[in-house]
Amino acid sequence: MARLFSTIVAIALATAAFSAQSGVAGAWDLSINGPEGVITATADLKQDGENVTGTITSPQGTAELTGTYKGKTVNISFQIQGPQGALDIKVNGEVDGADMKGIIDFGMGMADFTAKKK
Repeated sequence: MARLFSTIVAIALATAAFSAQSGVAGAWDLSINGPEGVITATADLKQDGENVTGTITSPQGTAELTGTYKGKTVNISFQIQGPQGALDIKVNGEVDGADMKGIIDFGMGMADFTAKKK
């Protein structure tokens, strides 16, 4: 009986650990290959089912973000203030454990990025 209980607990813990690792919630370090060189940023993501919210902090400041995470695909949008006013940013990435990579669409151009979960 004790052996069966131990097996059930081990399976439950493994399932919980896998579920926690398969999400995007947490702090991320981003490296964006911009037109003028590499830009670093950080993102703090929260996840509620497929919904993603949080903040991104870059040299342009901190912005609130919203989006979705389905399967391995994350789609996020946010707005920053640029020299000519507000700029809508769209992020499309693929998550593989603690790694993420994808494309950022600045509206007037695109850049690829990589990210690592802290």
